[in-house]
Amino acid sequence: MAQIRIAVDPGDILGRQLTDLEQSQLPFAASQAANKVAFEVRERWKRQAPRVFDRPTPLTVNAAMYRKASKERPYAEVYLRDEAFKGTPPAKYLLAEVDGGQRRRKGFERLLQSRGLLSPSQYAVMGRGARANRYGNVPAGQVTKILSQLGAQRDRYQNQTSASAKRRKTRAPTGGEYFVLTKRRGKLQPGIYERITTGWGSAVRSIFIFTNTASYRPRYDIFGMAEDTWKKLMPFYLQRELEKAMQTARPLP
Repeated sequence: MAQIRIAVDPGDILGRQLTDLEQSQLPFAASQAANKVAFEVRERWKRQAPRVFDRPTPLTVNAAMYRKASKERPYAEVYLRDEAFKGTPPAKYLLAEVDGGQRRRKGFERLLQSRGLLSPSQYAVMGRGARANRYGNVPAGQVTKILSQLGAQRDRYQNQTSASAKRRKTRAPTGGEYFVLTKRRGKLQPGIYERITTGWGSAVRSIFIFTNTASYRPRYDIFGMAEDTWKKLMPFYLQRELEKAMQTARPLP
């Protein structure tokens, strides 16, 4: 899980000479300041996501989260969401965007591999014939249809049978049939294609192309953004929160 902990001692404020009253209020002020900075870091990560990614999903934009500091845990944490109701958690699929390198395998790629349709060294990237949704991805409904027709669904009852294939062709004579090429055939690279019927005859279009690389360069610099935000805001918030605590504190006996 990509995570940042917000420290609470900028400018060696804890090492300077403090009054007894200041010392008594400092832990509370420091935790409040850490929470303020953690919130600002999270918001900066959210604002940066649409600038880095092309049409990111709401899950990606809202992947940044934070935990507040407390007496038991005297630091705040900012992290990428590591769970998801459906699909892969952002902390996993954004890892390559943060650190660079090969991206993690997607769920449908693992299903294709389990059927022997995709080799362990290959990835499936969007082909030229795919019609992307508003987030720039192949629609989930189409991926489900592809897996069903290829017999790669986890639930075998969701896979297309020969009878359902015959009914589908009867109802949709214009095409929409998916097939896999594991080896190059003429100009067609290995991948998943859709066979369609047009006014000029039959044709195929690439939905996914199989490739041996799917690497990313680091571009979502969450650690750099966190450090920069901490340097700029932590001294201000710590001083402000300490002054607020002093104004409302009861004098020591």
